[in-house]
Amino acid sequence: MLMCIKDYNTHNKMNKFPLNLGVKNINYFSEYHYNDILLLFRESIYKHMISNKENDYFDLDKFCKTFCKNRSAVIQDMLKTIIPELELLGWKCQTSFGETGLFIYSTEDPPLSCHRDGF
Repeated sequence: MLMCIKDYNTHNKMNKFPLNLGVKNINYFSEYHYNDILLLFRESIYKHMISNKENDYFDLDKFCKTFCKNRSAVIQDMLKTIIPELELLGWKCQTSFGETGLFIYSTEDPPLSCHRDGF
């Protein structure tokens, strides 16, 4: 059964500030930020997958520069969450191009343009 687009919960619009933004939660802001980036990461990968072919890689470097202030360790940590989630859905994943690209594919072998460099 196909999932309707309305069933996919994208980044919610912020009509007012959430209660967790209160001063008493300042020690959790780093965690909130990480979780927000993880949500954006999932959403970006979702949009990439439904609008590109399997031979097209997800540009980890571009995402990192845009949302992670060039801290590649953050992306590497998030990949440890994202890849198993995708694999549970039947996808195979492989980083390439010096771990700056992520191929997500359904075939047994990665796309020809994917150069294995480990993860």
